[in-house]
Amino acid sequence: MAKRKENSESEVVAPKKPKTTKSEVVSKPKFEKKSKYPKQTKAEPKKFVKGAGKVSNEAQKPEDWNEFKKKKKELRLKRRQNKPGFDIIVEAKKMGEKLRCKTLKGGEEERVILINKLHSLLKGKGHYAKFVLAHDTSRIVQWLLKYSSDIVKQQISQELIPVTVDMLQSKYGIFCAKRLLKYGNQATRASMINQMYGHAVKLSSHALSAPVFEYAYSTWASNQQKQHLTQEFFGDMYKKSKDNEIKHLRDVFAQSPDLKTAVLGATKANLGRILDKNLLDSGLVQTVLNQFLCECGDEDRTELISQLIPHIVVISNSKDGSRAAMQCIWHGTNKDRKLAMKTIKEHVIELSKHEHGHCVIITLLDTADDTVLLHKIIIGEILKGARDLAVNEWGRKVLLWLVAPGDPTCFHPVFVKELQEGRQKSNSKKDPQIRRKEILEYSIETLLGLIGEEPEFWLGNSSLAYEMLAIVKSGRGEGLKKALESLVQIIVNPDWTIKANDKEISGVEDAGIHMVLKKLAKNDQNIENCDCTFGSLLINSMSDETLEKWLGLNRGCFLLVAVFENNSALQDTLKTKLMGHKKLLKSQSLAGSKVLLKKLTE
Repeated sequence: MAKRKENSESEVVAPKKPKTTKSEVVSKPKFEKKSKYPKQTKAEPKKFVKGAGKVSNEAQKPEDWNEFKKKKKELRLKRRQNKPGFDIIVEAKKMGEKLRCKTLKGGEEERVILINKLHSLLKGKGHYAKFVLAHDTSRIVQWLLKYSSDIVKQQISQELIPVTVDMLQSKYGIFCAKRLLKYGNQATRASMINQMYGHAVKLSSHALSAPVFEYAYSTWASNQQKQHLTQEFFGDMYKKSKDNEIKHLRDVFAQSPDLKTAVLGATKANLGRILDKNLLDSGLVQTVLNQFLCECGDEDRTELISQLIPHIVVISNSKDGSRAAMQCIWHGTNKDRKLAMKTIKEHVIELSKHEHGHCVIITLLDTADDTVLLHKIIIGEILKGARDLAVNEWGRKVLLWLVAPGDPTCFHPVFVKELQEGRQKSNSKKDPQIRRKEILEYSIETLLGLIGEEPEFWLGNSSLAYEMLAIVKSGRGEGLKKALESLVQIIVNPDWTIKANDKEISGVEDAGIHMVLKKLAKNDQNIENCDCTFGSLLINSMSDETLEKWLGLNRGCFLLVAVFENNSALQDTLKTKLMGHKKLLKSQSLAGSKVLLKKLTE
């Protein structure tokens, strides 16, 4: 046991590592993040003292904050001063601020001096091309283009025309480009449009440039320039070279049918760029759309129609655009037509009053098979705004289509033929006559009711009278009788006058209304119930005072002749009424009175 103890005492024991406390631990050095702003000392907490009021914000700011802002401002100014042309920009801004005022102390003479001084500062040094692209200097150029003389405008335009494409794609340059087009001369506009060659697709698909490019195309471009810009959508080969013989997409592959697939593919791709950005409010794009829909295959047409239907209102604002919308209706499915109706519903009245949009509404009325849905969405809105449409040149055509569809006396034969050919190629299955009869049944009673309520309005001028005639000729039954009774009450009034060429004349003496009344009398031959005819209501309601006045008017006599000739049942009644005025008739030298007297003596 002793030996074992000795051995244990003789062993060397390693000393234990002393434990380090937290205070003794040496932390690794860290890189401190440098702040952009100087380190601020903590502000002392606010102390509330009764009656002292609010503590101002200035008391919370550090002492060196104003100094820091001052240094930052000086630094920013030094950076600007290092840029070339800083002094010119500052001087131009000062003059521009005076120039933009509508009235100056020195009058127009001072304005001319300012313009000349500012123009001499900027011209010939490339400043104009830079100024139009900057937010703070583009307005200076706009004011110069607005107020300067033609010579100065011409000199400015010569420097800006080479950067036309850059201006159109600049947030601030587009305003200068529009001013150049507005205030420049014909040569300036033509040169600007020529600079756009090769960039038509890019400018049409750019959100900033598209509106101004459309303004240049639709307002100022010549027919030749429009053709050249349209060609660029048909492929890259027309970006640099133009062909005056290419006026339509079909002309590209008319002599080389092998090119058709490639040309249609390129056109589809270019249109796709614009469709993706919904930039369809462009006459150029709508022209290409119409031509592509005419020439493409069924698969491409179906795909494009599904993309265009939600934008049918937008594309209906030009002739080619409305034709593209009409093709969407003709070749679209029933589902597409339903979506088109829902899209148009809120814009029915505006479209009906549009020069080209009314053709789209008429196409819907002439093509849609589901007349119940058509009445619910479209016809109902038309009837609500019938009075507003009746006084509009294009709106009245939509009203006339409800009661006299395809009538050559109301619609141009070319338009009627176009609708007929489109309907034959369409997916519509219902017989046109059945569709038109159903539409008439939905609308005729409402229209006859409007005539019965406001007969003075429908007899206000010849245009409204012709619309009234078409409605009455399509009417039947009790509604027709009430409408005719209301009209006759106005016509037989001896004091009935209308304004024509700033003069008040008797309503019967107006040439247009006189023709309408004669046609109303002729329409009596088509009405079975003699008690409901225009002639019978007119003769029975006519007083001696009115009769005497009409016998003294040439057209009044001819209207009585028309009633006499078209209604045999009334001849004896009319003779009896006129016998008491035979002496007055013989004393008249009017052609109408002689014809009427001859009818009485037969």
